Amino acid sequence: MRDKIKEYLEKGILVSPDMTEADLGNIPEKQEGQPATETTPIRKEDKKHPAHRRKVEVVKTYEEQSAKKDLMDFVNTYNSRYLLLQSILMGRRELEHAMSIRKCKTAQEGEQVSLIAMIMDVSVTKNDNVMLVLEDQTGTIKAVVTKNNKDLHTQAKDLTPDEVVGVGGMKGNDIIFLNTIVQPDVPLTKELKKSPDAEAAVFISDIHIGSQVFLRKEFEKFISWIRGETGDAAQKELVSKIKYLFIVGDLVEGIGIFPGQEKELEVEDIYGQYRQFSDYIKKIPEHITIILCPGNHDPVRIAEPQPELPSELIPELVSKENIILVSSPSIVNIGRTAAFSGIDILLYHGFSFPYYASSINSIRQAGGLEATENILKYLLKRRHLAPTHGSTQYQLGYDGDPLVIEDVPDILATGHVHRISVDTYRNVTLLNCSCWISQTKYQERRGLMPQPAWAIYIDLQTRKTTKINFESK
Repeated sequence: MRDKIKEYLEKGILVSPDMTEADLGNIPEKQEGQPATETTPIRKEDKKHPAHRRKVEVVKTYEEQSAKKDLMDFVNTYNSRYLLLQSILMGRRELEHAMSIRKCKTAQEGEQVSLIAMIMDVSVTKNDNVMLVLEDQTGTIKAVVTKNNKDLHTQAKDLTPDEVVGVGGMKGNDIIFLNTIVQPDVPLTKELKKSPDAEAAVFISDIHIGSQVFLRKEFEKFISWIRGETGDAAQKELVSKIKYLFIVGDLVEGIGIFPGQEKELEVEDIYGQYRQFSDYIKKIPEHITIILCPGNHDPVRIAEPQPELPSELIPELVSKENIILVSSPSIVNIGRTAAFSGIDILLYHGFSFPYYASSINSIRQAGGLEATENILKYLLKRRHLAPTHGSTQYQLGYDGDPLVIEDVPDILATGHVHRISVDTYRNVTLLNCSCWISQTKYQERRGLMPQPAWAIYIDLQTRKTTKINFESK
């Protein structure tokens, strides 16, 4: 049934949660002559691209699009999100009898009910109970979690508006007393995939070339290392396995990003910043495929998905066979062979992270932006990179919701907060990459302490992760 829902969703057909599998089989196809919905599709990597010879496939990346948006684009994005996450949740045993809110309202008081809904609002009553307002395509209903159910109460306090959940409980008078909350989450059966080949990937981000506090010496040490020019025999053995380098946004410092930034620039011209960046990247051996993802300091829109870098900024790089440009977010598959499905890497710069670090109490108390792994786990559980409206800026008009984590990746690689973090959640490797810039005055005013000059190395054959420091002693 999930596959059928997904099929109709891709055709732009919205499906009611009241429909049975038999109903789904009777939906008529679009007739000839009917106008098509104008959207910009996800671009699949061209089969002729040299990346395919390098065992790299861009599975999803989003191009710039400028079609006029209207209210229906907003509605369609949220409908698409709901239906896709609903299809994931419908596979959960606890929700096999899930009903629509309309049907739930007709249930008898005291009856056990379950449903799948989007959260409109979360609040805490004066008695410390958690009150939810739930919504689906048929209506809204309130639900409550009492403080007496400690584990569920803790889970409910971490819920955020606009996430999609499954719930179960006892029907009251136009309210549900919850005893279950189910999130889309990562399946417990998620495989820890390992490459059959002896190869490795390196992850960095937030280089910020053009800033007065760009760590030039440290970054040049990294370039020398990845070229195999420095390090002992063990280090050179590691380097010999590197086949992929991922740079997860903020390649340069940019122009006009925050007030007073012009006083902190070493290179005031955006083209000059990218010329310096290109000069460094050209020094990396061409057998290493380099995947470039944008961030909020790069000259693309802030609204997500952020499109690929403009090729005119890096003309010397885009003509090279080992350079691949992707959006944020994007999915890249590496290492695929006839006998191995490859390793899927979800790249996301991380613009939504500050919102969750400050708005979700459990994340804030555990360290906020200084413990980014908690944010990554939080978002994976919700299968969305920015579920709450306002946690990031959305670019409407794409098919579906580009920030939904439809397929669980093997590696989730992020940046943005200038700190290094490596963790694992249900066999998904979670990375928050370091930066190559010391503390700016802007960061100092906001109490942000960077952890610069680290690279993350992953042996794809063992999935062992190593943090390598390039700070000058």
